[in-house]
Amino acid sequence: MEPGQPFRLSMRSAMSETTINLADLHFLVADESYYYTKVIQSIFHGFGVRRVLATHDAVSTLEVLIQSKIDLLICDTSLPPAGGLSVVRGIRRNPSCPFRTLPIMVMTTAATPVVVAKARDAGANMVIAKPVSPKALYQRLAWIAFSPRPFVDAGTYFGPDRRFKIEGFPNGVGRRAGDKPIEVGMETGPAMSQDEIDNLLSSTRSGQA
Repeated sequence: MEPGQPFRLSMRSAMSETTINLADLHFLVADESYYYTKVIQSIFHGFGVRRVLATHDAVSTLEVLIQSKIDLLICDTSLPPAGGLSVVRGIRRNPSCPFRTLPIMVMTTAATPVVVAKARDAGANMVIAKPVSPKALYQRLAWIAFSPRPFVDAGTYFGPDRRFKIEGFPNGVGRRAGDKPIEVGMETGPAMSQDEIDNLLSSTRSGQA
């Protein structure tokens, strides 16, 4: 899959649920915690995924996105130095970014309605709360794959159509009690400006970071 192409999964009917084939897709998990990236990688490997890369800060995340073919980014809200939502905004708001329409899932350990709106406005496709279960992750991937939203360019916003509400998972797939499908936690650290994000992207492309 070329950078900027829609996230697509092949699917087949298995009993009453829809299964998705992830084997040939490439994923990137960006989380400050080395332990947690291992957890997510293990879950993906259980899904049959062969390539799951991990990064632990914004600079290395952008470097991997520039240098590798990634089909989906999972980014934690506390990713240093300025929070994962700053990374999402930097990708979405840069018209020259080659992976501007990359599907992005945001992870968090906390959840508030206010920050749900912040994640939406940053341009995230989907949000998942920690601790992440295999079933919850699988369901979010199914939503991104089977219910794609068109990208909107509204001047001050670029990203998936924000008029979106989860009313049930596709194809009748349910979710566990107490699951939090679209809630995210607060960012940590100072927010990075768009100029700082653009400079970071430029420096990683040129090998200066």
